[in-house]
Amino acid sequence: MSRLTILSTLTLLLAAPAFAAGSHADGHADVMAIGKPGDAADIDRTIEVTMSETDDGEMLFAPRDMTFTKGETVKFLITNVGEQEHEFVLDTPAKNEEHKALMAKFPEMEHADPNAIRLAPGASGEIIWTFANAGEFQYACLILGHYESGMHGPVVVNDGSSTAPLVQNATFTKGSVKELDAAAGKVTIIHEELVNLDMPAMTMVFRADEEVMARLAKGQNIEFVADRVEGKLTVVELK
Repeated sequence: MSRLTILSTLTLLLAAPAFAAGSHADGHADVMAIGKPGDAADIDRTIEVTMSETDDGEMLFAPRDMTFTKGETVKFLITNVGEQEHEFVLDTPAKNEEHKALMAKFPEMEHADPNAIRLAPGASGEIIWTFANAGEFQYACLILGHYESGMHGPVVVNDGSSTAPLVQNATFTKGSVKELDAAAGKVTIIHEELVNLDMPAMTMVFRADEEVMARLAKGQNIEFVADRVEGKLTVVELK
């Protein structure tokens, strides 16, 4: 069966109600349960994701789980370091199960949605996503057999209802300032593990007020405290 025929068949199968629920090519509503495509100007942090296989047949994502805050905009930098084609799909567990069943029926099919990307071995790509709703979601590879081989993980989105944090007994984290955007009140920091946020070492964009921004410079080594303020990751204290 040709790809054109498959796509035509899928169009019939995924009629208007299914499209509204966010099933496949260009069928997602502006806001899905897990959120919506984000704006590059609003990125709060960047997550590096790798896809791979092991010699014993296991297929893996790294990291294995993710936690975000409602309203947070995240840039996913995704790299396929394996030897097989893989994909990264953000959705609810139920929707991923539906998509997985459909892909088992039509294995040639590829997602064409803003919450998904398919990558050949050695290839990289990105997704910018805003998590509009709190809840428990999932990322997965829905290529036939890959999910069953371990390619899925939980995405927890907290409600972001916390107010300004108390920093009296906070743990300071070491980092290096990569970029500054004073006009936007944003600073990109290469940081060690953020213990209070249960967040691994990575490069991330934080909000900061004018007083904090005035004390920062590109390339500066810092010790800082970060927390969620009104749903945004924010530098709240500097040594």
